[in-house]
Amino acid sequence: MTIHPPLPGLEIRLTSYSESTSDIFWIRQQVFHLEQKIDPGLDMDGEDDSAEHFIAYWQQQPVGIARLRAYGDGTQAKIERVAVLKAFRGRGIGTAIATAVLTHAQQQGFTSALLYAQAPSASFYEPFGFQRRGEPFIQADLPHIAMVKELNRTPD
Repeated sequence: MTIHPPLPGLEIRLTSYSESTSDIFWIRQQVFHLEQKIDPGLDMDGEDDSAEHFIAYWQQQPVGIARLRAYGDGTQAKIERVAVLKAFRGRGIGTAIATAVLTHAQQQGFTSALLYAQAPSASFYEPFGFQRRGEPFIQADLPHIAMVKELNRTPD
């Protein structure tokens, strides 16, 4: 599946880790390992093969990613590893990725979406309908907050 958001030169592709390992890993390395100093061992958690991956390509260059997988009893979608390369932030790429992931999660019949937002990024997710849950916690040495959005099933 390829999604063409209303931003010239940007496309969001739904893929698997095995199909797109180099693009996914490269962005995670740039954003999480190098920029945010997250231990690669924490980032590479063994969940990639069971997840669906979204890659944003700006003029055919990979610039952003997200991962989606079933969580809990299987009715909840967990959105993870959302990242946009620093040089490409502020152009609507993160919004396009989040929109594509949420649309896909809803189409797959998930009843809600969960994510653990890095605390400084939590306000990014609120316009999508995510609500903060619980107290902030530390994950990968960074403050995070759990956020949940209820999803309405799309008509069949």
